[in-house]
Amino acid sequence: GFGGKSTAILGRKALSFVDTLAFDGKLSVAQVRIETGRTHQIRVHLQDRTTPIYGDDVYGFGDWNKRLVKSQGIKRPLLHAFKLELNHPVTGKKMIFRAPMAADMIDVARGIWPDGDEERPDLFTPMDVEIEEE
Repeated sequence: GFGGKSTAILGRKALSFVDTLAFDGKLSVAQVRIETGRTHQIRVHLQDRTTPIYGDDVYGFGDWNKRLVKSQGIKRPLLHAFKLELNHPVTGKKMIFRAPMAADMIDVARGIWPDGDEERPDLFTPMDVEIEEE
């Protein structure tokens, strides 16, 4: 389940549940489920936990981000919407959209979580976006 919980101190209510899937002593692969959808919510909450998103120039650690560009050539935040659930605006049916991580994220995640392919193949297997209706 989702271990950590983060809420905004000021402003409108924002609730995120954070589960660390892997940690290599420096970097983590985390899964975040949000109950609300505030602007930059995940980025702000992870910064508040002192675990900002790798590559995030606004909320992240500048030195770490420079290292990411130098070592991997990645110039973007390593943030990915793996699963999105919403109700269809007309029919009301629940729709689920899933998409595994991009190749550059997979490379970084494998460095942090060598067994990730076996433990969560759904995150590591590149494929087209899949749409399900329940």
